[in-house]
Amino acid sequence: MVKQTIQVFARVKPTARKQPQGIYSIDDDENLTPSLEIILSRDLADGFVNNKRESYKFKFQKIFDQGANQETIFENIAKPVAERTIYSTHAN
Repeated sequence: MVKQTIQVFARVKPTARKQPQGIYSIDDDENLTPSLEIILSRDLADGFVNNKRESYKFKFQKIFDQGANQETIFENIAKPVAERTIYSTHAN
């Protein structure tokens, strides 16, 4: 049995038309773990002094942007898992 670590992926989907557009950036340097930074602008109604964070940064094995379709997601994430499952079932 091959031990595998848990992998975490992200997919950035377009927001609904009624919601304000979020600002994000994807750092996909080949030498680093891909990271996604989400920037939330401060709400002036909260006043100038507040303790809200404006930037959140998360790391993932792979990040798919708004252009990724279901087929791309399946080919990169689900298909390899299914193939490993089939292979390990037949190997036993």
